[in-house]
Amino acid sequence: MACTWVRLLRLAACLALALPLWAQAMTGIIYQPQLRDMEVPAERWPAIFAAVRAQGIDTLVVQWGRYGDAFADKASFAWLVLRVQEARAAGLNIVAGLSADPDFFERQQQPGNVLGGYFRRMADDNRTLAQRWIAAIGKDAIAGWYLPIEIDDKRWRDDSAADVVALHLAREVGFLRTLGERPVYVTSFFVGNMAPDRYAGLLARLSATGVNLWVQDGAGVGRLRPSERALYLDAIAHRNAASGTVFEIFRSTGDASAFRAEPLPPAEAAAILARRTDGKDSVFFSLRYLPAIGGALPY
Repeated sequence: MACTWVRLLRLAACLALALPLWAQAMTGIIYQPQLRDMEVPAERWPAIFAAVRAQGIDTLVVQWGRYGDAFADKASFAWLVLRVQEARAAGLNIVAGLSADPDFFERQQQPGNVLGGYFRRMADDNRTLAQRWIAAIGKDAIAGWYLPIEIDDKRWRDDSAADVVALHLAREVGFLRTLGERPVYVTSFFVGNMAPDRYAGLLARLSATGVNLWVQDGAGVGRLRPSERALYLDAIAHRNAASGTVFEIFRSTGDASAFRAEPLPPAEAAAILARRTDGKDSVFFSLRYLPAIGGALPY
């Protein structure tokens, strides 16, 4: 594995140097498609995306193009493609999400030798879906790719585990770059399972695969106090370990076992939406909780 990892890391680094100048810092918002969104009247969607663009947001990050069986069939994927086309018509760039496994957080606990096969199957699914996106909207309509896994600070804190996920990311980046010079994105989150400097080191190591890594600020989830979160974000900034920040514009109403959330009061959300990560991507989670769309999407 070590030799394979070194070769892939060198390939990813070379490809990263070849990125065009247009791959610059974005102001984006994540849209997490859900089948219940198909109940929103079609005529409302252009206004939703126009409201997003009016907020100074330039990119829609579609978190996934498939979530288990959701959006796998022709009809629901066609619905999602139409929404993406409407977002583009509103002036938004598109980062296309790939295949999400609803059981990822359980399956990532498998031993490293089993994880290798799991990640290879995931990569195969992503290759198929990437080609499906290109066939549906065209290569030029895609500003980047989003890998819908979330890298935590517990499962991957050991060096051997970090090697496994780094190899997966390098393979994904290597293939997706063969489809065109587009950045590849993934997110990570922290809840206090690693010291801030060690966590920043993990992110720097994974960023070396060529992936653009966004770190979730954790404000909406609220697992750590603001002073604790600041220690992590400062360490990440000091190491230049991430490509941007995901600012959370929601308040969690659930527990660690199930994500449930509600929007922030408009004034609080506005203060967060005004934030930017200097010289790096500033991304907001999520469209569903954006005050400007007036609760158009179900929570």
